[in-house]
Amino acid sequence: MIRQRLVRTHPVTGRKSLFPSSHIGTIGGWPIPEARAFVRDLTKHATQPRFCYAHRWRQYDLVMWDNRVTMHRVRRFDESLVRDMRRATVAGDSLTVEQPTA
Repeated sequence: MIRQRLVRTHPVTGRKSLFPSSHIGTIGGWPIPEARAFVRDLTKHATQPRFCYAHRWRQYDLVMWDNRVTMHRVRRFDESLVRDMRRATVAGDSLTVEQPTA
């Protein structure tokens, strides 16, 4: 099991963001049913329309986001149209994996 931070702090802006990933199994030290209910509630909050952006693609569009603070999901699209998706990862100095406490 890889422990991830549920609340992340952006290394440049200092803003905090929720990161309730869909594959969270539990929260360290929490009973599984309570942890999953809590994550479900956080996800419901974080995915309210006022916090979401859905791109309407047009020819020549380029969309970029910061994975350190963005939950993203693929949406259905017209598979008869050309779609070119590329990923670039830039190394940084901020860890997303929870570090053991002393």
